[in-house]
Amino acid sequence: MLNGYQKRQWQSLAMALGVESVLMVGVVGWAFQHLPAVPTEVIPLSIEVLMDKPPQKLAAREPPPKIKTPPSPQAVSRPQAETPQPLAQQPTVSESHAVQQQLTKEVVPVAPAHAPQLVAPAVDPALAYNVKLAAAVQAAFEVPGSAKALSFKGKARVEFHLHDGVASAIRVIQSSGLGAVDRAAVKAVEVAKFPLPPAELKNKEGTYQIWVACF
Repeated sequence: MLNGYQKRQWQSLAMALGVESVLMVGVVGWAFQHLPAVPTEVIPLSIEVLMDKPPQKLAAREPPPKIKTPPSPQAVSRPQAETPQPLAQQPTVSESHAVQQQLTKEVVPVAPAHAPQLVAPAVDPALAYNVKLAAAVQAAFEVPGSAKALSFKGKARVEFHLHDGVASAIRVIQSSGLGAVDRAAVKAVEVAKFPLPPAELKNKEGTYQIWVACF
């Protein structure tokens, strides 16, 4: 156990430490109060994210630029100034009238004195009438049964006299090759209705030859 002397020493030491600590606190407080204010700088923190960058392609080499040769200067042709031409004088009234008459004479064609006339060829009335007679006989012709059975095809030439629409002296001058057809041709001439003859052949007897066809 401590005696009284030791107690007093410890108490004096504790008081000295307390006073010293109070002085230290005061000094530190006074120093903080008198220190200059230092502006605080905010340093931004930049974080770079490293990523795998794709390999850059090598730029293709461009061909060297071609040197363009400047075009050689050409002589520029300047348009020549048109020389004014004197205006043509207008013809007077008498001159224009004479020119118009001259043009009228040149333009209007003169018809020839003796123009050739086209003359139609004369048609033989007997020949034209013969064609009509052949048509009338062919219309009256009847194909015989034997010719139909044989599918015969042919023609016979017949001659006859005709006066005022009446036929006579009928005969076959060229056979068709089948007697039935020849007889049918003669009968067709007998029963045919002939047209009236033209004025040139009226009241005249004529001899005619025609073909009668069997088909």
